[in-house]
Amino acid sequence: MRLAFFILLLINIVLYPFVAGLVGGSRDGREPQRMSSQIRPERIRVLASDGAAQPVAAPPPAQLAGEPAGCRALSGLVREQVDAVAARIREQQVAVQLAELELTETTSWWVNVPDLMSRQQAERKQAELRALGVRDMIIMADPVDPQKLAISLGLFKTEPAARELLSTLTGRGVRSARISPREGKAGRYQISLRGAVPAIDALLAGVHESVGDAEPTECP
Repeated sequence: MRLAFFILLLINIVLYPFVAGLVGGSRDGREPQRMSSQIRPERIRVLASDGAAQPVAAPPPAQLAGEPAGCRALSGLVREQVDAVAARIREQQVAVQLAELELTETTSWWVNVPDLMSRQQAERKQAELRALGVRDMIIMADPVDPQKLAISLGLFKTEPAARELLSTLTGRGVRSARISPREGKAGRYQISLRGAVPAIDALLAGVHESVGDAEPTECP
């Protein structure tokens, strides 16, 4: 019995390297190699409910390669026209970005003595103007630079009326007065359209009636 046991033990020791794959030929039969040969990511497909293989679709690009990007501007639009262009972009879901800017215009002309750096300086200038016969005036903060003061001499709806007062003041010896245009909201808008040029051109063709006589130009 003892001899048979030692014979079996010797046979197992001799055969173990062949069974474990440590000896002989290629190692392709070992577990890591078998896994790498079985898994092919590029051949994986999603199975539909009926078992048919369906290819995995890649997400579409945001913009076709080769399409030039550009920007077009439309000026002088009223609120309703801007809203019509924005609605068209939403309806067609075109890849065009819209930005709007409310325009300003000169609404009045202001005759004033500007850039007085302190209340004391403003009061001295006011005394000088009274000595020259000026009566209608008021000290106020400069609308352009609130850190400075100005003496307002008159606010007019038309430029000729403002120039008439300035001429009168100059005739009295006032040399520091000037006319400043005052800006206000014009109720008109400028819009800019940014994106692929073909998409912008198609959008402008579709909203031509909505924007009236506004002609597109290159963005400033």
